[in-house]
Amino acid sequence: MIDRDGLAGLIRLMPPPVGAGAMVHWEAVQTAWGLVFPSDFKGFLAHYGDGLLDLDLSVLIPSTVTPETCDEPGAPKGGMGFITADARATWMDTGPNGIDAAVGDLVAWGADGSADLYCWLANGEPEDWPVVLFSHGHDTWTRFDCGMTQFLCRVLSADSRAEAMQDSALWGAGLRRP
Repeated sequence: MIDRDGLAGLIRLMPPPVGAGAMVHWEAVQTAWGLVFPSDFKGFLAHYGDGLLDLDLSVLIPSTVTPETCDEPGAPKGGMGFITADARATWMDTGPNGIDAAVGDLVAWGADGSADLYCWLANGEPEDWPVVLFSHGHDTWTRFDCGMTQFLCRVLSADSRAEAMQDSALWGAGLRRP
């Protein structure tokens, strides 16, 4: 089972900036996706908005689009849908070793300036979705058996359970904060 204290730990480690946070119409978004998003992701967006931009991590804010807001046919999942489609294509191209999952289970939740893709394996209960990361520099996928905010806590605190992230700007950044 995934540690449920990730958001509280993340807030202690790296308090959100004043005025950060994003409003999401969860009912519409979850209907468009046909799934329920994890509560820590919802909490992250409510507190931090679109990410830790000073650390080069963009968190995708789910939205829905209409013909009036997007001229791309068949794009009801917005930007998060486009990045998820890219992640799924990358998954198919790279053939991840040792990760047992169907490509359709992959849902992207973030990206960084190195073109790394942060995703979930959306299979089972949302609170149990593990994080998988595509490292563009190594063309590899790594699975982390924790949720999104617990993953961020591990990386920001240089926890050995996220050692695969040690080349990232996020690695240990929470320990360098005043």
